Amino acid sequence: MAFGPAALLTLLFFVTVGERWVNCACDNATSLSIQVDLMLAEYDRGTMADLPVKVQAGLDVQHATIDEKAASVRMLAALHLTWEDKRLAWNASSWGCDTALVSAERLWLPDVGILSAATAGGVAGDLGLRARLSSGGRVSWTTRLDLVSPVNLALDDWPKDVHEIVYKFGSRSHSSDEMNLTINEMDYATVFESGTWELISVDSSETTWSRLDMKQQVLLWKVKLRRRAPAHALATRAVLLACVGLLLAAACLPPASRPALCGTAALTAALWLIAALARLPGASSAPRAMSLACAACACGAAAAAGAALVLRVARCAAPPPHALRSLVTAASAFCKLVPPEGSSAEWSAWAAAAQLLDYVLLAATLLTLFVLVCLM
Repeated sequence: MAFGPAALLTLLFFVTVGERWVNCACDNATSLSIQVDLMLAEYDRGTMADLPVKVQAGLDVQHATIDEKAASVRMLAALHLTWEDKRLAWNASSWGCDTALVSAERLWLPDVGILSAATAGGVAGDLGLRARLSSGGRVSWTTRLDLVSPVNLALDDWPKDVHEIVYKFGSRSHSSDEMNLTINEMDYATVFESGTWELISVDSSETTWSRLDMKQQVLLWKVKLRRRAPAHALATRAVLLACVGLLLAAACLPPASRPALCGTAALTAALWLIAALARLPGASSAPRAMSLACAACACGAAAAAGAALVLRVARCAAPPPHALRSLVTAASAFCKLVPPEGSSAEWSAWAAAAQLLDYVLLAATLLTLFVLVCLM
């Protein structure tokens, strides 16, 4: 009867020990620390691993914003580096652990950094962060980045403009024969704060540079930011639609009654332009919304001036030239030419010419308004 419990205890012991060996649970931290210290005592951090060192890099963008006054973008990110170093391999079964955390100052680290000379910042003092070692010799290290780089502000699509910033990472001292850089396509949980700028995408690619008869691999990350200004977009559209509506209403009135509505449309667009210029920074291009507002303002002023010109032509008392009579006669076959409403001029070539001029100006105004609506 005693053999049964003893066999069960023996089986339970082997199952427990076997599970510990399989999981390589780090139960004895002191023993693991001693083993790591002994391994690093013979480790030369000034010497690279077996050439070429294959380094995988991944950029996790956590925050990015654009300073419009300084025309610069600031990005907070984490650069994840992973490489193989067989000098840091051990027997997980004998050590009782398959991973270990070691101070990065005690290891050889790849000199992967930002290559753009115009970008300020870099590693945010993270050499004290610990690297993760695996029993197979794989090293994983994460460094934080705080980068400030110039950006070319192109405000064509303001207030929904999108800006692309390219960051280039690589080694300044090692060639592609010594260090093989590749992008680690991993999905990171991006932490992005709410603000004026929204992170759209982060795209990566690889390229090769030739420098001083030496080829170097370069990793590129393209960060796209989009402005979040729904109130500005709504106000812009409302102002443009109001100007178009006023000009359409003015087109339905006789020339003598148009200048008031045309002037109101031009004044509305001008006031919006003044307010927009106060908050827009210097940029390489003007916003399309401002171009449309300028066109609406000019269209309103031109429509008012055209109405005054029509009235002036209709009240002309000089004898009309023969060419004008011929033009009016030819045009009367296509459109009805009558004196403008409100005009005291009798039927004459000048009155018919004024009516024809009014048709031409209205057609040009309506065509301009159609283009404005299509470009909104």
